[in-house]
Amino acid sequence: MDFTAAIVKEEETTCVVVVVIKDVVENKYNAEEALKVFSRFFPLMTVVLMAQDHRGDGIFYGPPELVRKLSKTKVEFFPWKQYSVKD
Repeated sequence: MDFTAAIVKEEETTCVVVVVIKDVVENKYNAEEALKVFSRFFPLMTVVLMAQDHRGDGIFYGPPELVRKLSKTKVEFFPWKQYSVKD
């Protein structure tokens, strides 16, 4: 599986923001399942899912406090990296 993610330090919290399709963040069940999957790859970090709206702005799913902070940050400044893991 290949995916794009960024490890982001937001004040005292380090989290990983994983790019998913918009349908995932708009459906609570799918979002929770995706969080479980990506948590296996980043077991010591909080995982936040991110999709983009029609303007390219981030739509986040995760802990409300982190979502609030991340939504105020321009996603193009996140240190994006391509990950490849074996299923």
